[in-house]
Amino acid sequence: MVEREIVGGECSYWACMPSKALLRPGEVLAEARRVPAAAPAVTGTVDAAAAFKSRDAFASDWDDKHQVAWLEGAGADLVRGVGRLAGERRVEVELAGGSRRTLEAARAVVLATGSRAAFPPVDGLDAVGAWDNRDITTVHRVPERLLVLGGGAVGVDGRGAALDGGAAQRVHAGHLPRGGVQGRTGPLER
Repeated sequence: MVEREIVGGECSYWACMPSKALLRPGEVLAEARRVPAAAPAVTGTVDAAAAFKSRDAFASDWDDKHQVAWLEGAGADLVRGVGRLAGERRVEVELAGGSRRTLEAARAVVLATGSRAAFPPVDGLDAVGAWDNRDITTVHRVPERLLVLGGGAVGVDGRGAALDGGAAQRVHAGHLPRGGVQGRTGPLER
């Protein structure tokens, strides 16, 4: 396996796992408030600092040693670097420091390139410090306001976690069709 960052990729460190860890405290409070006998006992709000600490634990503090141990236990070799196809069943890997290593697969090469956020062409977006999935899942403060463009899972999860953590109670959720921004703005209803 060739990996340029940390084994486990987006889901383990910058998407599924950390976003769900941030959502869980608010979900638990909401559920308790729905139970008549428990609702009076729920007097506080989500402890954002504790939620961030829990999120960090779910993401293994962005340390892949356990994922690497699992990978090696499965009999796979890990080569850290950036790979590119170099022929049939061959991958050339640029290692740290610029040296190169060529790997040859016994049967086939599987390309699992991961993903990156795509920022829409909105004038001024680059000037406001827009966040992507990595920013929203590694933040250590609740944003005062949050605008979510698009309906991807991490954005929707981040919106919910930010609101549970005390962000402004108004959001804009929409999508960007060819004709421009559409959506609705208003108070959130739970």
